[in-house]
Amino acid sequence: MNSQTSISTAPSWKKTASKAFWLIIGLFVVYRLLMLAYMNVRDDDPLLSGWQDYNAAAFENLLADGKPVMVEVYAPWCPTCLAQHKAFEALESEGKRPNLATIRVDFDRDVDFRKTYNINYTGTILLFEGGKLTAVQGGLTSPEKLEGFLAGKGYMN
Repeated sequence: MNSQTSISTAPSWKKTASKAFWLIIGLFVVYRLLMLAYMNVRDDDPLLSGWQDYNAAAFENLLADGKPVMVEVYAPWCPTCLAQHKAFEALESEGKRPNLATIRVDFDRDVDFRKTYNINYTGTILLFEGGKLTAVQGGLTSPEKLEGFLAGKGYMN
């Protein structure tokens, strides 16, 4: 009689589940890498009617005049920004537009603005009233959310 100990192998369903798990993880990683590559090579979304790119002097003049201002912190590689842009486009196509000055800050280029207002995330909306920051909100990616946020502050036609 042989006194050798046999090494048992895992049941076949465990091996199959493990392979499926790693296949799913691998596909997810590939998907994320493809999305990241796409978001980094696509063109910037065009400015919507009435919007302007951030200019420090012009922005400071708007604040000094006490005019209400909405700032969107944007990056072309940001999926949230893309969804937010499409939401603004949808509102505009319905004839709805924020009734305040609208400025788009480039997340990568306008670093001084981000440092001044401690903004670390893209897709962030800032509202200024009377020269002061009064509201900061992120993740407004649907027309309903944007309209609700701005209408709640009295800035939506």
